[in-house]
Amino acid sequence: MVSRIERGDMRGMTLGSIDRIARALSASVHLQLRWQGEQLDRLIDAAHAAIQQSVADLLSSTGWLVRVEVSFNHYGDRGRADIVALHPITRILLIVEIKSALGDLQETLGRLDVKVRLGRTLAHDLAWSDVQAVIPALVIGDSRLVRRTIAGHANLFERYDMRGRSALAWLRRPNGAPRGLLWFAKRPDSHQPTVRRGQRAPKRPSSHGP
Repeated sequence: MVSRIERGDMRGMTLGSIDRIARALSASVHLQLRWQGEQLDRLIDAAHAAIQQSVADLLSSTGWLVRVEVSFNHYGDRGRADIVALHPITRILLIVEIKSALGDLQETLGRLDVKVRLGRTLAHDLAWSDVQAVIPALVIGDSRLVRRTIAGHANLFERYDMRGRSALAWLRRPNGAPRGLLWFAKRPDSHQPTVRRGQRAPKRPSSHGP
């Protein structure tokens, strides 16, 4: 089986078999679904952009100074921060990472840690002075799979000690400096109808005509 994998012939192999071989070699298997080529990338980009816009609007409406897509190249570290925000009263700097879906957890958290470490440098580049604290925020497109993944890797996300409604409430009235914020954003591809209390759910159209 190893010989077949080396030749690129993986027909008939189960994911379990491939995973066992990878673990024996201290490697890992990453499965990526490709649907209609570039169209999948565009869908992911659109979901990311929609969540990013929603978070930027939320921060702006609660008094934060907001910059999106902040590029950096300092000390050999280069990249781009999805959102950098400063609270003008507390002088707290927020480095926001947007993920429409979770991939490599360690890579995601590691890249965010680099941006937090460079936070004061990013603030200086934006002409924001007197930063008192730099806090990471992770905003993830909501799904059951994402929630299970985070729950199953609690140690990796230990730093993000303020979550959900508590994190959103803190954004409106920052008090103290949490180690990290984490909340879930409604995915833009979710078209579930919203039903208010006392309101009946809309009926599905019949497949047999009106």
